[in-house]
Amino acid sequence: MGGRVNQAVILAAGKGTRLRKGGQTLPKPLVRVGGLTLLKRAILTAKREGVDRFVIVVGCDSDQVRASVEGDEDLNKMEIIFVENPLYDLSNGVSVLQARPHIKGEFFLMMSDHIVDPAIYRTLQAAPAEQGLVLAIDKKLDSIFDMDDATKVRSTPDGRIGAIGKELVDFDAVDTGVFRCSPRLFDALEVFYEVHGDVSLSNGVQTLAAEGNARVADVGNAWWQDVDTPETIGHATKLLFASLTKSIDGPVSKHINRRCSKVITRMVMNTGITPNHMTTVGLIIGLAASVVTAMTSSSSMWLLALGGILYQLSSMLDGCDGEIARLKFMHSDTGEWYDTVSDDVINLCYQVSVGYALFNVTGNSIWLQIGLATFVLGFVVASALYRKLLATGKGTHLAIDFGLQDEDPSFFTQVLAKIEFIGRRDFYALLLMFLAIAGPAALKVALIGALATVVLTGIQWTLVSVRNADHQSGRKTVRARG
Repeated sequence: MGGRVNQAVILAAGKGTRLRKGGQTLPKPLVRVGGLTLLKRAILTAKREGVDRFVIVVGCDSDQVRASVEGDEDLNKMEIIFVENPLYDLSNGVSVLQARPHIKGEFFLMMSDHIVDPAIYRTLQAAPAEQGLVLAIDKKLDSIFDMDDATKVRSTPDGRIGAIGKELVDFDAVDTGVFRCSPRLFDALEVFYEVHGDVSLSNGVQTLAAEGNARVADVGNAWWQDVDTPETIGHATKLLFASLTKSIDGPVSKHINRRCSKVITRMVMNTGITPNHMTTVGLIIGLAASVVTAMTSSSSMWLLALGGILYQLSSMLDGCDGEIARLKFMHSDTGEWYDTVSDDVINLCYQVSVGYALFNVTGNSIWLQIGLATFVLGFVVASALYRKLLATGKGTHLAIDFGLQDEDPSFFTQVLAKIEFIGRRDFYALLLMFLAIAGPAALKVALIGALATVVLTGIQWTLVSVRNADHQSGRKTVRARG
């Protein structure tokens, strides 16, 4: 039975003995990692990949676990069914059996104490369970944090489970704790349970493996971590924060800005601070940079440097809203737009303030005129980009194709592609801070460069728009002739 899976069973019945020995008093599913409880993170991670129906098996401290989910507005739009396992002192396969009456067809099976990369679910969405199960395995053995506690897997050349168990000596992968299962798993577990009076999930997997119905799917570069000790909480947090660095981050963002923003995100992740709150803080600091810079005079040149520092600080904080959104699954279209517009307002206002400061210091109005011209042209370009974003349903400039990756670019486009990094906020904010500290002479060059950047961006966007319009007109002509 193929197709996409939209339902999941989450095991949240255990006592979390190892965490309690470490001084933890909360039920393990309610331990917070990265600003969310383990259970909520498990739900939202699966939801991101298309799961909207959850069967949660609870046992130890079930009232607290239920209350945490039922009182959470972020989860009330999903179908969530709680199932009690009064025999939670037994092995975890007994918990799986409790979900059987509520499951039809294929389902994901996951542990509430595992933090996983959403990419693992994407891998399993492409691997039908058929008449058995598919286990997501990790072959990056050197990256396993606690190998002694890991469930080892020996896979066969044809992609099946040859053997599985914590004590396995000959193995080539470990169990990530995420499965795509058919109802056949329930049958395997029930047969074993009726004979032995207890059953673990591994017992059921071993039964299906012996039949040749347990396959594996390698998660590749995806990350995961089970959380059952204070040490694994720290490692899971480290993995979560490592995932916040985006592939498109430039050197400045990766090595400077992210180092600062992640520290702040870690400080606020367990508070009620939202991405929009952080965007607002960045906006206020960015506008303060403009005000301070505009107050610069020949007798207070230090304000020019302070403005540059505040402008760079605003840029560093700019990563926090996105980090919190990704860390706590708080992305919203409104928030994306708010961030985009805020960045543009900060940048345009700062260019005007630099022009005004240079006018105050030099007495030459040309610098104010350049600053105003940068603002006006920047506003025109931003407005054109906003119209495109509204038409496509996106809210960030990163979603716009400027044609820099075209297969046959013009010479002009090739040149822009090579200097594109200059237009990234992380780069030019840091550069402007150093130039502001250097003084008016350096900022004159920066202001001219800012105007040139806006002009070049506008030209490239115009060329791309004309090209797209020509292509669209050509398609309409072909359809009309057809």
